[in-house]
Amino acid sequence: MNVISRIQFPRTPETSNLYINCNEFASLDFHTKHTDIVLIKNGFLSLNTYFNSFYEKFYAKYTELSELYYLLMLEGDFQVYLYREQHSRENRELVHTESFKNCQPSEPVKISLPSSWRSDDAGRLYLEIICLSERGSFIKGFLATNQPKIREVSLGIITCTFRKEDFVKKTVSVILEDDVLSEKNFKVFVVDNGKTLKEDEFEHQNVQLFYNKNVGGAGGFTRGLIQALQENIYTHFLFMDDDIELESESIHRLFTLYEYANQDFAISGSMLDLYKKYELYEAGALFGKWSDSDGRIQDNPFSLLALKSNINLKKNFNSILVEDRPDYGGFWFLSFSLKTLNETGLPMPFFIRADDVEFGLRITRYISKTIVAFPGIAVWHEPFYAKSLSWINYYDCRNYLITHSIYDSVKYLDVVKFLTKSILHKIFLFDYNSAGMILKGFEDYMKGPVLINNSDAETLHTDVLAQAKNYKNQNLQTSLSKDEQNSTFSYKNNVEPTFKTIMSILTLNGHLIPNFLLSGDDVLYYVTSDYSDRWTKVFGKKRVVILMEGNNNVYQYEMSHPSGIGILIRWLKLITNSYIRWSSVSSEWKRSFKHFTSNEFWSDYLQINEKK
Repeated sequence: MNVISRIQFPRTPETSNLYINCNEFASLDFHTKHTDIVLIKNGFLSLNTYFNSFYEKFYAKYTELSELYYLLMLEGDFQVYLYREQHSRENRELVHTESFKNCQPSEPVKISLPSSWRSDDAGRLYLEIICLSERGSFIKGFLATNQPKIREVSLGIITCTFRKEDFVKKTVSVILEDDVLSEKNFKVFVVDNGKTLKEDEFEHQNVQLFYNKNVGGAGGFTRGLIQALQENIYTHFLFMDDDIELESESIHRLFTLYEYANQDFAISGSMLDLYKKYELYEAGALFGKWSDSDGRIQDNPFSLLALKSNINLKKNFNSILVEDRPDYGGFWFLSFSLKTLNETGLPMPFFIRADDVEFGLRITRYISKTIVAFPGIAVWHEPFYAKSLSWINYYDCRNYLITHSIYDSVKYLDVVKFLTKSILHKIFLFDYNSAGMILKGFEDYMKGPVLINNSDAETLHTDVLAQAKNYKNQNLQTSLSKDEQNSTFSYKNNVEPTFKTIMSILTLNGHLIPNFLLSGDDVLYYVTSDYSDRWTKVFGKKRVVILMEGNNNVYQYEMSHPSGIGILIRWLKLITNSYIRWSSVSSEWKRSFKHFTSNEFWSDYLQINEKK
């Protein structure tokens, strides 16, 4: 018998409905390390949940599995129901029901899946259980098969960190404490770019800690990957960000999927919102796309379109059964085979941002393989709407331009059009540091590959951080607690008058208006996961206070006429002087691609040979 997936118990009440739903006659104790669910007569529990559904449609398509059955460890009398739901049908289907009397944990009950699980009607299966005796217990359960594995899988798990010690140590502990995973062949490579972790905190034989230069996430993942390759035993690899909350069953399901896979594919774990733990933030994404207000997908060179975004997983979540074709999967949880790696090469030296985008494009476009966002494989990660770091704009601009060059996917005028809008938007909000970072990103891209060949990543990043503070009009005003933040967010999606919008554009949102005509009152500008105020809200004001959902900081930006106009003039000069060189610089970046993704480059870049 081989276990395919396990029925997972929630660790906290906050996320319980992602695992199991119970009525008032069933209880789960979160104050102890629970081992079962206690039920009295008519106690009911349902596995109609995100983590404990069996997504038969995906397993039927991507594995050779055929014979599957549930094994349940119960105590007492029970009626068990097996249901199927599909995206295209409103009503659920009762697939099977069966009564079990005098159940004992030593003799698990077996419920075989009908052959229809591999048919065109496949969707999502789940169990519901009712206690018929005066008292009963649900102890554990899993989905299993008697089919032998097609292949043995060994997994190199790589996580890199920069001063996120608590997150990393918790992630490693979750993996090592999983008894079933301990039977699998894996090793965790922890790459510490900040050199703040201690070796005696990772003494397990399945964990290895490396200190590394601060070369960003791309450099950290690659350092771990090179080390794992040198051991020459791993069939697959898994990248995981440092700032995640992990469900270890996600890794277990990687093993079983690859053990029975009928083809070579990469697996992208979905990202759940760390602040709204029932929200599916992203299940793979598209590069260079965005969705308008009517849901139509359109081209946009610097946009990323998150798939399956903002789905509440407590409610009807059958929409996740519709399979998308993502261009890439985030490095918060991305798994791929050694064969794929040999065909694509190592990541690009991007430091951060777009490294996962470019690596995914190699898989889906260069070698035409599939990245699958399997439902039920996920991590919680800090949402991007809660982050506000002006220097991030530098890496976004530079690295997306390099990625477009590699794939010949953008024209100069489209770049100018998009970046001009982005810079104006920053200026209109008095966010001059972010606007300046976009300009620097463009300037450094125009330097060509010599920028990376002749620069030390740590030194360059230090310079970027310093320049991100050039404009002194921006400051962190105060800090809000979660309760204060929630009470503060009372925004309205108002439509500004056309006249005000026209005046805002003509005056660069007030930058061409004399200072004495501007209001000294602060204006509150809101940004949430699915909403942001219009920039016209700031028109006629001297200061804007920006509140971001999930971010307990409050940012105050003040208008500076010389700064805003100076950035715009600098941008106009830059794009005028860059037009002639654009094609040749893009070609240089494309030609350098194989060099930057080679073992030779990375060994020198990371000074691996010198360390030896």
